Amino acid sequence: MKILCLGEVLIDMLSQGAMPNDGDMPAMKPFQPFAGGAPANVAVAVAQLGGDSAMVSKVGGDTFGAFLKSMLAHYQVNTDFVWTAPHANTALAFVNLDEDGERSFDFYVDNAAHKHISQQDLSSISFTSDSALHFCSGSLSESDLLSGTMFILEKARENGAVVCLDINYRPAFWDDTANAPSRIDEAAKRVAVLKASREELNALYGEEHADAKIQEWLSAGVKIVLVTDGGGPVQYVTQSFEGTLTSPKVKVVDTTAAGDAFIGGFLYFLSTAVKNADKFNAWINNADNVREATAFAIRCGAHTVTQYGAFSALPTHADLNQ
Repeated sequence: MKILCLGEVLIDMLSQGAMPNDGDMPAMKPFQPFAGGAPANVAVAVAQLGGDSAMVSKVGGDTFGAFLKSMLAHYQVNTDFVWTAPHANTALAFVNLDEDGERSFDFYVDNAAHKHISQQDLSSISFTSDSALHFCSGSLSESDLLSGTMFILEKARENGAVVCLDINYRPAFWDDTANAPSRIDEAAKRVAVLKASREELNALYGEEHADAKIQEWLSAGVKIVLVTDGGGPVQYVTQSFEGTLTSPKVKVVDTTAAGDAFIGGFLYFLSTAVKNADKFNAWINNADNVREATAFAIRCGAHTVTQYGAFSALPTHADLNQ
């Protein structure tokens, strides 16, 4: 099964080391550029494990955009659908890390190239029942993005592809955060696989309503909801069973791509276990299958937080076997 990942590919400017010391002169930590962007991280995560993945995005006609396309190709991600927007900028995300490796973000996304992905661009992409579409809520965050995303979402569904949404809520991406709960809800009801963090669910729908929202999505046809909680247990909920699995204790240095590694690992495992959507529907109803796939995804996320960066932190099978 081929995994197509729709959305932003950008530059993560990751804070490094100690703050420069020049007497009383104010200074900031240095930043090092890494290739990143949540959907792109998922595409690389699948490819690193030996899966078949493609990126669907746009980059700017700048040095950052050229770098990102070359990095995707280096990691064996298909870039046939990574277009260049000559008059747009490649998005930048400045990522500050605290002493526990937790992140805070400053996004520079004005006139970002990935915001110019159009329905006309996406009409060139075809789906079959042996493919999957993955996207994040950033692709719902502005009106122009929303129309193209819903177009390709319906196209994928109509052609029998498995569709996966990682909520990955980033308020700075949204033209109006008041639109986020309803837009995400509308898209979520149309996917087969949904991943969210407990923090995101609480922020979007309220802690007292989060579990009810999960059940609402399952009733609408979602096959599985995966809920992460930082380094805490991961919950999986399907239409017929649910459970939790613990995460291993590791030394955390950078959580930048942890969730992406998790869902990328899950999608990779799925792509090797089933050949098409019909097989998926039977596979997902087996609790042993779901536990095995979720456990593998947890191992992928756990490895990633022990490394700096995004693409470079995503595990291979050799990494997982150490």
